[in-house]
Amino acid sequence: MHSPGGGGGFRSRSAPGGMRRGEFHAPRAYRAERAPRYHAERSARTERSYPSERTRRAEPRRSDRAQHVHHEQGKQRHEQGRDVRRAGREGLGTNRRAWEARGGHEEASRTEQRVTERHNEIQNARTQLSGDNKDRLRQAFNFDHARVHNVNFDHHVGRRIPHRIRLFPIPIAVFDFFPYYRDYSYFVVDEDICIVDPRRYVVVDVIERGYWSAPGRAPHVSGLHLSNRDIALVRDSIPPDFPGAGLRLRLALGAEIPGDVELHAFAPLVLDRIPQLRDYRFLVSDDQVVIVHPQDRTIAFVIDRR
Repeated sequence: MHSPGGGGGFRSRSAPGGMRRGEFHAPRAYRAERAPRYHAERSARTERSYPSERTRRAEPRRSDRAQHVHHEQGKQRHEQGRDVRRAGREGLGTNRRAWEARGGHEEASRTEQRVTERHNEIQNARTQLSGDNKDRLRQAFNFDHARVHNVNFDHHVGRRIPHRIRLFPIPIAVFDFFPYYRDYSYFVVDEDICIVDPRRYVVVDVIERGYWSAPGRAPHVSGLHLSNRDIALVRDSIPPDFPGAGLRLRLALGAEIPGDVELHAFAPLVLDRIPQLRDYRFLVSDDQVVIVHPQDRTIAFVIDRR
């Protein structure tokens, strides 16, 4: 069977105007009225979805400025943090150096105090030795074997000596009548015996030549006992520019000061706190304060000013 209109097979009948069957198109007048608004809405949606070329050219510039501002702010924060960290490190280093300096100074003060106390104890005990024991003490040390030549360092009590100096053990015979030198060593400068703590190489006592000069007479130092506080008070009471006596002799305990050397009385403040110094006078020689008994002008005590 053939459909109307002829032709083999089945064909759909075309609607007027070239439309297929089932399709509907509005009249031309109706489409003409809706087309402008439709295109305007579509153009607006397109612009919202896809920015114009001008907008695309402007947005990168705003983005670049924002990135630049953000970069500068981050750089500024980094520099500020670096300055803070550097200041913290410098402050820590300063505090640490101050702490180390303070600790070293305190340790040196404690060491000096211990040496001074030990020296006062040894000195007082040594001045009370009898004449026979003084002779035994002198004979026990080997002056020639332990003597050091060309000495260019300070070997007073409390001073550190170079480690190149050879030390000799205290003779065992000394401990029978004077045990205070146990655990110490010694060396000899001229006729002075320097007793040294071998662990720290610090001089704790000096038996000077004047100690042997009057074996039958004990010096007055046996009656003069000064504490570390007393020694510090005497040292601080004498101004740095106090005139020196200019003595040429060895300032040893028991040595006599020449009659033409002027002796000075202690300040009232010192005498109020240390009444026993009312019977003594003093002089200054180089870096030492020499306390003298005015009756026989013998040296009773020597204080280092440094």
